[in-house]
Amino acid sequence: MPIAFTDEEMNRIRSGLIQAGIRLSKELGLQKMSVEKLTEAVGIAKGSFYLFFGSKEDFILAIVEYAGTETQKMLLSKLDGRRQMPAYEFMEFFNEYLHSDLDLMNGLTVNDFLWLRKHIKKQELFDPEAQIKTAELWLSLIDDVRPGVDAGTFVNLIKSIYAIREHSDTMVKGSIESSVQILLRAIEVYISGKGEIV
Repeated sequence: MPIAFTDEEMNRIRSGLIQAGIRLSKELGLQKMSVEKLTEAVGIAKGSFYLFFGSKEDFILAIVEYAGTETQKMLLSKLDGRRQMPAYEFMEFFNEYLHSDLDLMNGLTVNDFLWLRKHIKKQELFDPEAQIKTAELWLSLIDDVRPGVDAGTFVNLIKSIYAIREHSDTMVKGSIESSVQILLRAIEVYISGKGEIV
């Protein structure tokens, strides 16, 4: 007979599963993050997982939604009631995001990306047009965007950071973080037209 959880327990367990999912996706990767490992992490039976999520794929989408909501809160906090901020402040926010648990892409391997593309039905996660719309929204929050900035170039520069991380096994490990910081500075210079990259 299935265990009945109170509403409070359901909320606590669901939150615990999402937090465990974020942690385990970074430790194990998405493919190796099993339902069994998730339920062990929060102390519930494997079958109870399906009271909260229909599948592992639905669970991953819930994590993505949670991270998106929390990232938006982080961005609003950085704006601090303003409608826009300078490019350097936006890049400070993005650097904080890249080093937070909310950056779900950090630590994913090429195989994880391939697994995501195969198993996640919500393909707008990989749609360049959706990514350009997000980039345009982000650029609208920056008050010193120079004329001629291309949202697609902005997206590709950001993706280059993830490409370095995704292929970290082929990179000079001790220089990955400095490479990321140089790319962040290059993006800031590209957006604002101010300063030099190094």
